[in-house]
Amino acid sequence: MKNLANYKIAVKSREYLIQAIFQMLFDNQQADKIIAQFKEEHKSKKFDLNLFSESLLSLEKNRSEIESKIKSLDIKDSNIELIDKSILYFAINEMLYGVLDKLVVIDESLRLSKKFSSPDSYKFINASLDKFLQTLK
Repeated sequence: MKNLANYKIAVKSREYLIQAIFQMLFDNQQADKIIAQFKEEHKSKKFDLNLFSESLLSLEKNRSEIESKIKSLDIKDSNIELIDKSILYFAINEMLYGVLDKLVVIDESLRLSKKFSSPDSYKFINASLDKFLQTLK
């Protein structure tokens, strides 16, 4: 994995974003409420609030399409941990509407799964995103 020291703020912003997506999916909260909460709770920390907010609002706007894409990968809600689902939401939203290169999104998603999920979840994330990339071709 690459040295992420030069990208500390973006990395931290995406970590917060995964936590926010988890919160959104768990409690079905609105993005603007979560953004306000994160802004207040993390005001002393360095993170890119614009990146965080734009991604979360984009995800909220495109949520039904993202859910449809996940279902098209034959992933059932009962078979996926909520944190893994949050990472897939981030990745699919970023691949469809974001600015990061698709391979960077996969790399970042694997890093996030290793940080936040079970030890083997990165394999599931990698296989799911690889399958998703094939649908884009």
